[in-house]
Amino acid sequence: MRNFLFGIGLLGATASIFSNTLSAEEAAPISEEEMRLCMEKSVLTADKSMTIRNLQEACAILLSQSTTSDSEKSEQQVAEAESKVIKGTDIQRSPRMLNDRGLVEALNRSNRFVLTPHKRNYILPLSYSDSPNTDPYKNSVSNDEADEGFAFSDLKHAEFEFQLSIKILIRENIFDDNGHLYLGYTNHSLWQVYNRETSAPFRETNHQPELLLTFTNDFEIFGFRNVLNEFSINHQSNGQSGVLSRSWNRVMFNSVFEGENFSFSLNPWYRLPEDKSRYPGDPKGDDNPDIDYYMGNFQFSGAYRYKANIFSLELRNNLKINSRGAAEVAWTFPISSTMRGYVNYFDGYGHSLIDYNDKQRVVGLGITFTDLF
Repeated sequence: MRNFLFGIGLLGATASIFSNTLSAEEAAPISEEEMRLCMEKSVLTADKSMTIRNLQEACAILLSQSTTSDSEKSEQQVAEAESKVIKGTDIQRSPRMLNDRGLVEALNRSNRFVLTPHKRNYILPLSYSDSPNTDPYKNSVSNDEADEGFAFSDLKHAEFEFQLSIKILIRENIFDDNGHLYLGYTNHSLWQVYNRETSAPFRETNHQPELLLTFTNDFEIFGFRNVLNEFSINHQSNGQSGVLSRSWNRVMFNSVFEGENFSFSLNPWYRLPEDKSRYPGDPKGDDNPDIDYYMGNFQFSGAYRYKANIFSLELRNNLKINSRGAAEVAWTFPISSTMRGYVNYFDGYGHSLIDYNDKQRVVGLGITFTDLF
């Protein structure tokens, strides 16, 4: 615990240094020629439902972001930079946070040379767990797996964590001017890079392919706008065999709401039933029949923007008495025009599939390449 508290203090101090050493720059003016070139390129790949007004807004966002590498640029400076681009028009930018991401995604929706981010893409060179879970690996030791069992019986508290998440458009505007079908894939890996005694192995990699049908919306309730509703079929697996295998299949629904500086999503799911295992490691049976008890069947996510910072929260539960679940809080702050600092804290079950029934507290420090918005 002492090492864990020291790790938290170290992460906080490092993040503070990163945040406080950033300096402000003025956004360079954007010329009409740059705007014209952006419009000409964008019209070839943009969603068919985008209007000229939408294209101008999207180009304004992209060009204003590219003219500065400053991370402390205020929202007012962004607005001033964008107004230089769209001067002479009657465009009024939406103050809502998810508007920018939606416009830029629509701009590249039909571009087959662009991979659209799905969830956060990040690397955490330091991911520190207070209680590494060695039990699954010890239980898997056999004559054929002796080396692997030994390698993971002495896990380091610190490891390298990263996530890659993309989605590819399969078909757009299925229902007139709405309904986009995507194929998504998320890879979440935990790498024992500091475990030199065992040749720095990858401890766990979770693969999550999914088929998503998304609908944009403009329904408003209590000051929040329901901007997106999403249906998906989701498979998640750690790609292992035998007693180390972990997987489940779900049908999911995700509804996203946004206010001026706050957004949240409600994400319930139903786990598709599997046959009961006849013996441990049965390839045709359920690897983890009690996963719902620990991973839940519902997730609430929220994000708040304060100046250039984004604070986010995730809560996962099954809404039953004595259930398990997890909570995660995160803070991202700009470092450059292409990267943001990323600090997160996880407390609960299911930091990865192999750890679905093991409670851990994990602190991470690194950078994210694509944020929530």
